[in-house]
Amino acid sequence: MLTVAAKDFGPIVEGTVELRPLTVFVGPSNTGKSYLATLVYALMGLRRGAEYGQYAFSFTESDLELIPAVKEAVRKWTPRVSAENSYTFSIPVPFDQVPAEVRELAESIVEGGLLSATAWLNDELRRYYGDISTLLRNIADAQLGIDLSKNRLSVGLSLGQGDNSNQLELSGKDFDLAGSVVQVDTDLKRELRRFQSSDRQSSRPLERAYDFFLSTLAQDTWNHTFVDFPDRSYYLPAARSGIAQGHKIIAGTLVRQSPFAAIRPLEVPVFSGVIADFMGHLLTMGQAGRGKRPEALQGAVDFLEQRVIGGKVNLEESELPYPEIYYETAAGKFALRQTSSMVSELAPLILFLKYLVRPGDLLILEEPESHLHPASQRRMARGIVRLVNAGVRVLITTHSDYFVGQLNNLLRISYASDRWLKREGFARADCLKHNDVGAYAFLWDEDAGGSRVKELPIAPDFGIEDTGFLEAAEALYEETISAQRIRVK
Repeated sequence: MLTVAAKDFGPIVEGTVELRPLTVFVGPSNTGKSYLATLVYALMGLRRGAEYGQYAFSFTESDLELIPAVKEAVRKWTPRVSAENSYTFSIPVPFDQVPAEVRELAESIVEGGLLSATAWLNDELRRYYGDISTLLRNIADAQLGIDLSKNRLSVGLSLGQGDNSNQLELSGKDFDLAGSVVQVDTDLKRELRRFQSSDRQSSRPLERAYDFFLSTLAQDTWNHTFVDFPDRSYYLPAARSGIAQGHKIIAGTLVRQSPFAAIRPLEVPVFSGVIADFMGHLLTMGQAGRGKRPEALQGAVDFLEQRVIGGKVNLEESELPYPEIYYETAAGKFALRQTSSMVSELAPLILFLKYLVRPGDLLILEEPESHLHPASQRRMARGIVRLVNAGVRVLITTHSDYFVGQLNNLLRISYASDRWLKREGFARADCLKHNDVGAYAFLWDEDAGGSRVKELPIAPDFGIEDTGFLEAAEALYEETISAQRIRVK
């Protein structure tokens, strides 16, 4: 499990959340739910940066001085792992069996990679939040980070001078890599044996062979660090219906300005990174289909279309450089601007599920209950649980008691028999396991002037407890009783 922690970060005084297959944020408005969700999205992007080759692994002069010691260590170690003569496969080797000199050098190279990741993360956080120095309530105590059960990535504020001031820096010094497994490629082993068998080989190609070996080891060590991260992450912000309908206007404006790019600067609207990513996905979605959806994910999409919005949402090519979004029912086909607020709010979610999201991905969804009648909110909760059971990791922020109440029912019915489920109109795909959900309340602390994140207990016989909705309901009830005592003249 991944754990994300923040302290003195924006409106958040302190909080730690463990990301489960379904993670639920509840609490009053302006208490930091979206703030922390955005941080999760940014930090999950570290894997994306690693896959895109954003982080450089390189050898320093001090690293190269260790090459002879590493060479000797590998020379003693290699025969134990290179008994096979075939060069068509790789042999997995536990990291703790790699010679200490090799491990230390690989870890130092990974530390160098973290320096590159720091620069990338700073750029990402600026995209999402703006000036990083404004994020932190108390610079001396501010801490951000990810905890991966054994491995730990921590992010903190550097108090350096000049260009290095107010920079968030990434540290991996606490890595416990004993559980890592490296792949020793057989072609590399062949090269090592060839160099070992001849004293007449020059040292330069030998060093190249070991450089390659160490780079491979460092890359695998780095990949192991991110093994628990989601494959891809997507963020669907609140008010997405307006953004989805406005993306065509923005794209059209840029297209109309493009012929004048050579003679005057383009006037490009400025958006937060979350909204920019969301709009970018919408504009290019027709080109980004990732093949056939797994059956369970297709079932979740079908449920949302049939049981929640009562129609299908699709893309259609147009003369413009972006696809049109359409909603189709037995009554006909309608442009998104002609649909209800419920359809336009859920259309982006359904398109993301059809074209982008796959099992293993993280989907962050703000206020899934927006513009939905309470009955539709209940069905929407079932759709979210079906996504989770299809292997999609989901993080939601919500203000809806109906939504959380339905989740609680889906938690309880996980103990029901198949016969009961069938009789009541449920399927196993609707059942939510207690270990698969985590819930967190963002509670305002008047004395601290910020919110504290509290993990909510989840009881087998009740579900998510103490969401804060009960307090509001009781206040409304007491006010109603008091108002009924007023004599109407």
